[in-house]
Amino acid sequence: MAAAYNADGVRDSFHSIDSRARATEAAQTMYDYRPGSVLIEKNGEYIGILTEGDISKRVIAELKKPIEVQVETIMSQPIITIESNKLMEAAFLTMEKNGIRHIAVTEDDAIIGMLSIRDFSSYYVRKFSNRKK
Repeated sequence: MAAAYNADGVRDSFHSIDSRARATEAAQTMYDYRPGSVLIEKNGEYIGILTEGDISKRVIAELKKPIEVQVETIMSQPIITIESNKLMEAAFLTMEKNGIRHIAVTEDDAIIGMLSIRDFSSYYVRKFSNRKK
């Protein structure tokens, strides 16, 4: 599934998995849908985020068996967010300040999308290529 973007470059779709899922399921979801991250859900609420980097650092580098690792034990918390009415530049600065590559976009305190460092490349390529026309 290709990521859909709104006019501001925000990926309108995002993926989540249950906090009891294993790292293998998270990795498969990231492979299948290419988001680079998944939100971790527990009792209907998002409690953390798991990224490709988290799996690399907290599972692979530590020689753990992904099938045995519950995502809740390796996720990052808290989920860093930015309101949807903020500019892309503000999102990028928030990510840089927090040392993260993925940020949740919210509207009325509900997550409505995700931005990743990759999304900025796509956004600015589209933005500047449209100016030349």
